[in-house]
Amino acid sequence: MQRRQFIHLSSLAAGAALLPGCAAISSLTTGPLIDRHVPKDYSGVVAVRKDARSTLVTHASGLALREEKQLVTKDTRFLIGSITKWISAVTVLRLVDMGKLDLDAPIGRHLPELPAANGAVTLRHLMSNRSGIPNGLAEALRKDRAVEKLEIGPVEAALRFGAGAPGAAPGERWDYSFTNWVLVAAVVERATKKTFTEVVEELVLAPAGVRDTSFAATGYEDEVGMAVAYGATGERKSPAVPPMVAASGTLYSTARDLVAIADSVYFTKLLSDKARKELSTVVVASEDYALGGKVKTVTTKKGARSLAWEAGAIGGYKSLLVYDPLEGRAVVLLNNTDMQQSEQARIATALFSSFDE
Repeated sequence: MQRRQFIHLSSLAAGAALLPGCAAISSLTTGPLIDRHVPKDYSGVVAVRKDARSTLVTHASGLALREEKQLVTKDTRFLIGSITKWISAVTVLRLVDMGKLDLDAPIGRHLPELPAANGAVTLRHLMSNRSGIPNGLAEALRKDRAVEKLEIGPVEAALRFGAGAPGAAPGERWDYSFTNWVLVAAVVERATKKTFTEVVEELVLAPAGVRDTSFAATGYEDEVGMAVAYGATGERKSPAVPPMVAASGTLYSTARDLVAIADSVYFTKLLSDKARKELSTVVVASEDYALGGKVKTVTTKKGARSLAWEAGAIGGYKSLLVYDPLEGRAVVLLNNTDMQQSEQARIATALFSSFDE
C-alpha cells in the first residue's frame, strides 16, 4: 500500500519558535514512570512532562499501519476527536478578545437565516452544549449515512441541520451535540469572512508554532506520517471527516504539538486573562464541562489540582490531554486501537500523580 506524501496546511507556522524553557522536547528512553503505568501492548504515543521548565518525555509503541508493519513514532499524527472542540473554543475566545465576537450575543446577528428561536442562542450556549437546538446532523446521519460524505461547509450545514425547533430553552439542558459546533464554525466564518479552518490556523496553530497539527481531509489515512485507526478485532476503524464538522473533531496532531498549544494558551499572551478564565470556568458541573472541554480536579499527595482535561474519541482514535495551567505539568495519550476512554483516564491520572510521589 503506497501512502501519499503528507502536505501540511500550517506552513506559515513552520519557523515559529517554541516557548523559552519548553524547547527541549525529545523522545528520551522510556523511563520507569511510563513503564509502570502504560500497558506493554499500548499502540500509540504517551508523553509526560513534570512542569513547563522540564523536557517532554515521549514514548511511542505499536503500529501506525498494520498492513505494512509501520511503527508508531513520536512524530506520528493521530486524529484527536473532541480535543478539537477545545481548540475551537480557544479560537472563538481569541475573536472575542479582538472584538469580533461576543459570547453572550444572539448568533442570529451572524446567521439571520435561522429561525428566531435558534438565532436567540449564544456562543456560550453552543460551546457549553446547552443550546437546546436539536442535533439535526445526527438525525440526518441516522436516516442516511451518505450525509457524512457531503462536501459542504459549516454555514450551509448550519442552515440545513441547525434550524430544527428547540427542544429546550437555551441554557436549560445539556446535550453533547456536534450540531452545536457546526453552528459555532458558521458564526466564525460569517464574522471573519474566512473559512473556519483558516481562522484556527491563523489565530491558534500558527502562534503556537506547531508543525504537525491541522484539519484532516478525505484520504487522510493514506498520508505519510498518519496513524490508521483499528477496531478491537483488527478491522480499520477510521472515520469520515466532512468539512462541516471541522470545529467538532477533525483535527489531527502529535503529543508534542498538543503540549505546545496548551503552553501557548496558558503561558503566553495568546488569550487575555478574562478569556483564559472563561476557558477554565465550569459551566455544567455534572459534566465538569467549561467551554469546549472539561476542567477536572485531581488530588495528588501535594494537594488538589484543577486541570484542563481534554478528551477525544473519533472512530478508533482515542486521545487525552491533561494539563495543569499553573505549572505546565502535562500528560498526553494518543491511541489508534479504540481503547476505552476510562482506561486512558486511569493511566493519565496515574502518570500525572506519580510526579508527586
